[in-house]
Amino acid sequence: MRTIELEGVQNARELGGIAVGNGRAVAPGLFFRSAAPAGLTDADRRLLFEQLGITCLIDLRCGWEREAKPVVGITEAEVRHIPFYDLEKVGIEYTEPGAGTKVVGRDVACDPPRFYRSLVNPLTVGQMRRAVECIFAHAAAGRAVLWHCSGGKDRAGVLTALVLSVLGASREDILDDYLLTNESRDKEYDRLFARFLKLADGDAARARELVFSHRATPENLGAFYGAVDERCGGMEAFIDEQLGIGSERRRQLREACTL
Repeated sequence: MRTIELEGVQNARELGGIAVGNGRAVAPGLFFRSAAPAGLTDADRRLLFEQLGITCLIDLRCGWEREAKPVVGITEAEVRHIPFYDLEKVGIEYTEPGAGTKVVGRDVACDPPRFYRSLVNPLTVGQMRRAVECIFAHAAAGRAVLWHCSGGKDRAGVLTALVLSVLGASREDILDDYLLTNESRDKEYDRLFARFLKLADGDAARARELVFSHRATPENLGAFYGAVDERCGGMEAFIDEQLGIGSERRRQLREACTL
C-alpha cells in the first residue's frame, strides 16, 4: 500500500511502484504527496523525516492559505514555496466562484473543470516548471521530496500527473493515483461541508452538492489534459517545451528514478 497514515496530515502517499512502461516502475522512497502538513505531530515528523527520509517540502498554496494554516518549525527538510496561484508571488490569483457560491475573504468554491483548464496559463506553467525541476533535482540524486497544496487533490494532483508523465506512466495509472484522494477526502465530509456552507451563503443543499462535485474525478484531469492539448500541442510537447525536459533528460530521469 502506498498510503501513508499520519496523525495530523491527510491524503499522504508515495508514488513508488506505479508502472511507467517497459517493465519498469517508479522507484520507492523518492516521491511523496499530501495535503498541507500544518498539523504535523512529533510521530509524523519521525515518520516523514527520519524513517522516510524526506529532504524537501514543496508548498503549492497561495500566500493567504499559508498564513491561514502555516507549516512551522520544519528544520528537518528544505521548504520551498512554489505556488501555482499567488497574486504577490506569481502575479495571478484564482478568483472565479462557482455558480451559486460567493467569495469569502479570499476563499473560493471553484468550478473544478474550469479551474483545471485555468492552470494552463503562462504564469502558472512557469511555476509548474520550477516545481518539477525541484522535484527531479532531489529525486535524481536519491533524495526524497514531498509536495502538497491545501487538500492534496488539485494542484498536488496536477503536479503528480506531470511528474508521472515525465517518467512514462500511462494516463490510466495516473488517474488511479489521482482518484485515491477520495479515500481520504470522504472522511473529511463534515469539515468540507462547513467550508462550503459558508461559500454557499448558508444553502445546505448547495453545500452538499459542492462537497461531492469537488471530489477527484476523471473529468478534472481530463479538463487539464484538454487544455494542454489545445494550448500547448499535447503532453509530449508540454514536457519538452514548457517543462524544458527533452528526450535525453527524460531518459536520464527514468534511469535515476525508476526500477
